[in-house]
Amino acid sequence: LLQRAQQVTLAVVNSHAQPAAHGEQPGADLALYLARHGVNVEVLQHDTPPGQDVGTALLAMAAQRRCDLVVMGCYGHMRLREALLGGVTRTVLQDMTVPVLVSH
Repeated sequence: LLQRAQQVTLAVVNSHAQPAAHGEQPGADLALYLARHGVNVEVLQHDTPPGQDVGTALLAMAAQRRCDLVVMGCYGHMRLREALLGGVTRTVLQDMTVPVLVSH
C-alpha cells in the first residue's frame, strides 16, 4: 500500500517528550526502512503547543498536507486511564476527516 503512494509523510510528534525512544534523529530508522522498500517517504517532526491533543495535531497535519489516508498504529490503555486522559487513537477515530487505517 505505501509503495503505491505518491508521497508518504512520517509524522513524529513531540519526540522531545521521550528522546531515548526516538534516537538521535527521530523517524530516521523507520524512514530508512520504508525507503529501502521503495516508499517515497519524508519525515515531518512536529511539536504540539502545550495542551493540544496529539490526535488533533495529526488530523490538522493531514488536512494541511491534503492527505488521502492516515495510517497509524494504535494501542489501548487501561480503561480508567483512557477515560480520564482520552487517547490519540480515540481522538483520530472520533474526529477523522480522511480515511484512517489502524493496526494494533
